[in-house]
Amino acid sequence: MLKRSSGLILYALITVLIVSVYLEPPIVLERFEQLIQDTMFRLRGERELGQDIVIVGIDDVSLEKMGNWPWNREKIGKLVEAVSSQSPKTVLLDLTFEPDKYQQAAGYTDSLARSLARAGNVIVGYYFSQTELPPQGTVLPDGLARSAYRSISNPQSFSRFPPMGATALKSPAAAIADSSAYLGFINIIPDQDRNVRWYPLIVGYRGEFFPAAPVMAAAHYLGVEQRQVGIHVGKSLVLGARRLATDRQGRLIVNFGGPEKSFKYFSAADVINKAIAPKELSGKLVVIGYTAFTSTDVFSTPVSRKLPGVELLANVTENIVHDSALKGLADQFKISLAVLGIIGLFCSLVLPRISLLNRIAVLFLFLIVLLNMNYVLFSSFGIMFESLYPGIQIVIMLLAAPFLKSYDGDKADAEADEEEINYEALLSGSDTIGVGAWANQTPGSTQYGRTVAERAAYGSRATQIGTSSMGGSGTLPVSAAMASGDTPGPVMEHFGRYKILGALGKGAMGMVYKGLDPAIDRPVALKTIRLDQILEPNEANELRERLTREAKAAGQLSHPNIVTIYDVGQEGNIQYIAMEFLRGNTLESILSSGLNWDYKTLSKVMLQVCEALDYAHEHGIIHRDVKPANIMILEGSKVKVMDFGIARVDKSASMTQTGTALGTPNYISPEQLKSLPVDRRSDIFSLSVVFYELLTGQKPFKGETLSALIYSILHTNPPAPSEINLDVPRIFDKIIAKGLVKDPDLRFQRAKDMGDILRKLI
Repeated sequence: MLKRSSGLILYALITVLIVSVYLEPPIVLERFEQLIQDTMFRLRGERELGQDIVIVGIDDVSLEKMGNWPWNREKIGKLVEAVSSQSPKTVLLDLTFEPDKYQQAAGYTDSLARSLARAGNVIVGYYFSQTELPPQGTVLPDGLARSAYRSISNPQSFSRFPPMGATALKSPAAAIADSSAYLGFINIIPDQDRNVRWYPLIVGYRGEFFPAAPVMAAAHYLGVEQRQVGIHVGKSLVLGARRLATDRQGRLIVNFGGPEKSFKYFSAADVINKAIAPKELSGKLVVIGYTAFTSTDVFSTPVSRKLPGVELLANVTENIVHDSALKGLADQFKISLAVLGIIGLFCSLVLPRISLLNRIAVLFLFLIVLLNMNYVLFSSFGIMFESLYPGIQIVIMLLAAPFLKSYDGDKADAEADEEEINYEALLSGSDTIGVGAWANQTPGSTQYGRTVAERAAYGSRATQIGTSSMGGSGTLPVSAAMASGDTPGPVMEHFGRYKILGALGKGAMGMVYKGLDPAIDRPVALKTIRLDQILEPNEANELRERLTREAKAAGQLSHPNIVTIYDVGQEGNIQYIAMEFLRGNTLESILSSGLNWDYKTLSKVMLQVCEALDYAHEHGIIHRDVKPANIMILEGSKVKVMDFGIARVDKSASMTQTGTALGTPNYISPEQLKSLPVDRRSDIFSLSVVFYELLTGQKPFKGETLSALIYSILHTNPPAPSEINLDVPRIFDKIIAKGLVKDPDLRFQRAKDMGDILRKLI
């Protein structure tokens, strides 16, 4: 059941992770969301702008004809009067006029004030500061106080959605402030990456809240009275009956029309000198600002790296006038959570039921739909949808897709349930076993195992375990105790009565030869051991006696799945064992060939090993070295287990050697590593390691060093075979798990117990 739910659990965990990140987004992801927004501007291209907003720029031509910057206020007054003569509806002056004693003394301040009063439609800009404090006794002029927001809906929400705050308002000189139609701040505030994407529409100062200059310019242009200009805290800008969406801090996400010169431009010099057509500015909203080459009032935006500040204000004003600012979806937060939840629910319930290819195709389709939806909402409706987090969710699910095992609807559920019941029945010893579809699988089944790939080379030709002969022509004659290595020719003609016919290979303790018993003309395998070369004399004699004693005991074993030992003897300093000569391949060589097993054949092989071990255990012999190299596969998938009664001597000698490279103890039981008494359950542990490797192609315990490997065997639990090979039936997970328990008392107590389960499955 848990395995069947693994896909749902994994995708649910991915969804929970993404939602938690969305609730507390890190800065790096916020930057990436901004990058997506910037990319949308580039993909969309320029947006068509109306002709009702124009810019009068104090450009290089104006400086050349009218004098260097800065101009005195009287000259700016003349520019205002020249613009007013064209009868614009509203003028936004993107210039600041703080109190200046020189300008006041020269009469320039009053001159500009008179020009503003005559025009009657000029919105004058000023800056606010978030660090400086105003001089003591500073009083806000009436013109500034008159421009403050008077309509604030739900003001208690300021505690949850506080707007930008100011420590000082750098108001124009009182005469200029009182002569203007309205005042508004013109601060432009970039993000941390120095790009401007939004504009504040409200700033708080000493308990009052003041509007931005574009707000008042748009209100005047639309004929909205000051008392009708307000803020719905955390939601929108109010202009009479109109509601313009803002973010929670009262900011507008600027929908830029395009790069510089997107608006119609006029040179200030041409306006003053009446070099433009009459009524060119009539009925328009005119923005006046400094645009000469030496201007430092330029900003990086998604549409231009050097957008003049006057044009940025024009974009903001256009967004307010035409309600064209970018906006999030209503209840964007709830919608984003809903989208994340829907994607997570769909993927959890549907994707584990379909194939890997379809799974990937569905997720790619989701990703394409998400990207296209984001673009359409942006380009056609001016809506910014937060697509980053659903996109990350889909990408992570794509990465996780190959690690999920798919199952085929209700049929797979039934088979999985059957498998659960079968295992319980097997462990309880019930004779009524319904193994369902698994028991009827052929070697070609894709649900419970793939057929043997014909790529395992046995000699000069490939064969299939369980279906093809492993002996005969083309197969390599191998001794029952043979290991890989060099095959030098024999140096002796006989051992005892056995004639040496040739070398088969090099074993762990000496050479292995093919021999002949002349008494009955029977081929034998002769395994030799040179104890005198690796041990002290007293140790060699002790091990020689033990070898003889245990080899004789093993020779009493008579089982079809155990290699028969015929004789044990000594020739000079060489100890030899004569045993059954076999044609076949060790599991070690089959594993190294990359052979894929069908699970029915694999179960038959492991059953025979279980029967061999159980027979030996019942006769008081523990193998102690069960590993693929000691298991032979013969013709017809017949199994022979080798080296009974010899492993203990080999191990003792190996542990006594110095300067000798020992093999890694991948198959050793925890009790062997702890030097505790060893019984039949140690062989069961080693057999389970072999079984695991056959199922997965990997060893369950790993380590870069011998110490790390030993630690892994003693303290770690390997992943279930079906987590590594998705085709492995889950019942094998349980068999392996019980065989690899660290505590011998919790393992199978007899190899027969494991064999009984395999027999009933077969």
